[in-house]
Amino acid sequence: MIHHYRFTRLDPSAGQNIKDRRSSMLPPGIFAAVIMLFLLPGLPNTVRGQDSKSLPYQDHSHYSAVFGHDKYYRLYIPIGYATSQKRYPVIYFFHGWGGRYFKDDIAITNPEKIHALVDKYQLILVMWDGNIDTADERPYNVGDHEHVKYNVQMRDYFPELVGHIDRTYRTLPDRQRRGIIGFSMGGFMSFYLAGAYPDQIAAAVSMAGSPEFFIGYPASHSLYPVRYLFSNLQDVRIRLHNGDTDILYYLNEEVHQGARWEGVPLDYWKFHGGHVVDKPGEVKVFESAIRFISAAFGKKPAFGTRWSHTDVYAHFSVWNYSINSHKNEPGYVSITNVDKAGFGLHQQKWLPDGPPLNTGAISVVTAPLYQPGEWYHVVRYIKNSGQVQDSAQQADRDGRLSFLYDQPGVETGIYREQDGASFVAVDHHTGNNSRYLHNGRTGELFLRLFNRGNPRLPDGKLKAWLSTTDTAVVLTTGKVEMMVQSGQRVIETPPFSIFLHKQTPRHAEPPELNIKIRIQYGKRIFTDKIIVPVLYEAPEMDSIRIDDQRIVRDRSYGKGNGNGIAEAGESIMIYSGSNRLRLYTEDKWALEDECELTEEMLPAIWPDGFSRSSIVKIAPDCPDGHSIRFYGSFETKSFDPIERKTHWGVIEIKVRNQKK
Repeated sequence: MIHHYRFTRLDPSAGQNIKDRRSSMLPPGIFAAVIMLFLLPGLPNTVRGQDSKSLPYQDHSHYSAVFGHDKYYRLYIPIGYATSQKRYPVIYFFHGWGGRYFKDDIAITNPEKIHALVDKYQLILVMWDGNIDTADERPYNVGDHEHVKYNVQMRDYFPELVGHIDRTYRTLPDRQRRGIIGFSMGGFMSFYLAGAYPDQIAAAVSMAGSPEFFIGYPASHSLYPVRYLFSNLQDVRIRLHNGDTDILYYLNEEVHQGARWEGVPLDYWKFHGGHVVDKPGEVKVFESAIRFISAAFGKKPAFGTRWSHTDVYAHFSVWNYSINSHKNEPGYVSITNVDKAGFGLHQQKWLPDGPPLNTGAISVVTAPLYQPGEWYHVVRYIKNSGQVQDSAQQADRDGRLSFLYDQPGVETGIYREQDGASFVAVDHHTGNNSRYLHNGRTGELFLRLFNRGNPRLPDGKLKAWLSTTDTAVVLTTGKVEMMVQSGQRVIETPPFSIFLHKQTPRHAEPPELNIKIRIQYGKRIFTDKIIVPVLYEAPEMDSIRIDDQRIVRDRSYGKGNGNGIAEAGESIMIYSGSNRLRLYTEDKWALEDECELTEEMLPAIWPDGFSRSSIVKIAPDCPDGHSIRFYGSFETKSFDPIERKTHWGVIEIKVRNQKK
């Protein structure tokens, strides 16, 4: 594809803002050096025609095939750029709501000092334009449901912009020398895009970033909750700025807790201040972000063992793996525990442990990790049936393997005769057909392990340990041992004993347990994790009302006869007063795989922080008069700061089945 680049026009929507900044004068030394940039070779010729010799930056455009028209960006380059052949690392800055490439008045207020930072740290700074339509103040095509209205996706534009910058300027065009800094909505995009492209980004900083937004195509957009998606960032060095008087303070505390819950290192800086980057005219905080990114340049990622990635799109590529599906509805596709020995493929309705999402056929093409032309054993474990399937596949001439799946929840192993075992955790239960642990009680946890490697090994002893960063979890039996027989693929561990004395979560930090697993077989050690949901005891909720296609508040979500009584075969939403409830239950008559969640924005100053509520499917053959016990919660929200408080309780409903 041929790209046509044009650099002579300023975006006319920049208007007076650019004109006013032209009146700023630089210190004499910097002014002389900037003049030299336009007199000496080394920059695109069209820059010289731009009337910006007195500015510490340049505004350019390039043709975007993603948008189908010119896109603009602001460029800061070091003073010595034009007089040397040196190549430079690149930082991309993402503006917030109401910002553009040429402005973000509460984030970037002193261009001269920013240029001095660019020179001090010897890098190129690119301020991109997140605007989709010039009539919209809201950038990036993300937000609440109604804000996701364009098929243009910023996740497609970002690599296009990176490619243009690397072709046009003397950059160091590799992953180890590319970073992102974002403010507010741009902070959300910083963590999102660094997670979408961890193989292209070394480090990312979210400065007072938004915690979650809907993202994707209008017909299939999904909520992207940063607190549950730090596994996407496990190989990126990341930093979060959070001001103690910021309107988003509590929401970013939830994000912070999500990083701790996942066990991904996060440089978390809580400072005294509001929803700003710096005090007017200062760049001290901005410099701290640049310093953090610069310190990461040149350092290789910590990956090399297993990695995982979750995406909201039907098609995505990461670490040279390509995943393609027919997903056309909200939900998530995850590729997990990826290494040369295999990977897991899972589709979920919600995070972190939602029921399966049927996306139809889905294909995976691996990175070129295998010997071209060589045959490999392939084994699959189908989670919903427990089946194990064996086959073989020959690597293509590039050393890739290709797979096609027609159902969710499959673990795939790849091995040769000389390879050893390779263990992953594929499921768990807590006895009595339950997946839940009860807070305030001692419970038993059984793990199902799958050997996706060579099974034809001598009988041997397997050891497994559990650990967690949650100090409210007591592992009374945290280690078990068992014998593994030659040829055995699926192993269920003896029970681990766990006592929980957790406080009911006050906000929307993860209420589930994230338990780390260490498995030793012979001299080899494998690590994995398991997400275990928790039932929290609390007082019984009152003023219970049933939406079975009956409007309780402003609209109906249920499906039934609309009489306000829970009946077999109906899908119902339960209210406590006017509050919609997020529900959890062990009861088999509430069909977990057929349940749904709905999201809403409770009133606040800004549309940040979404509340989720359950639509529960009752089995058609549920016995008449059967009582289902639910554990649930609802949220209330303050305005400034935005604080969503979670209120927990217990609900019992009696089901009517007139056919029984």
